[in-house]
Amino acid sequence: MDQPSSTMALQYREAMSKVAAAVHVVTTEGHAGRYGITLTAVMSVTDTPPTLLLCINRNARIQPILRANGQLCVNVLAASQQDVAEHFAGLTSISASERFLQNEWQNHHHTTQPQLVGALAHLHGHIIDSHDMGSHSVFYVAIEHINVNSQENQGLLYFQRQFAQTAVPVCETHYV
Repeated sequence: MDQPSSTMALQYREAMSKVAAAVHVVTTEGHAGRYGITLTAVMSVTDTPPTLLLCINRNARIQPILRANGQLCVNVLAASQQDVAEHFAGLTSISASERFLQNEWQNHHHTTQPQLVGALAHLHGHIIDSHDMGSHSVFYVAIEHINVNSQENQGLLYFQRQFAQTAVPVCETHYV
């Protein structure tokens, strides 16, 4: 016998909490305003041409702003930036309008999208397609500008409904 859909949804969420995911803050700025959201549902689609997939709840406040602006920046968070993730996820008392005042942000010189100083990477692009699937919208983003921070090597993860960090071990390789 099939399980009721509410039970299946709860089991699905529990199963997905067992999947470690990188933490991102997606930002947008344009005629519809400036806004950001914490996301773990960010995936690479292809590197030729560079394209990302983002999944965002259809009820999220960023939806109409992001659609109207069309441009965005995916900020890949470093382990030291958990507070940023918490602010943009709405886990703190910081209002949406104050979130960009809590850390150091700068606008990219070509795209003018807000990017977080010290993030592991910034991927700037524009929405090329989207469709709704259940409770979420799936956005396809063509990446136009990329900045990788080679000074930082610890990433912020989300696993079992908690933030965690990972580090790439620094080792020297000697070839003979």
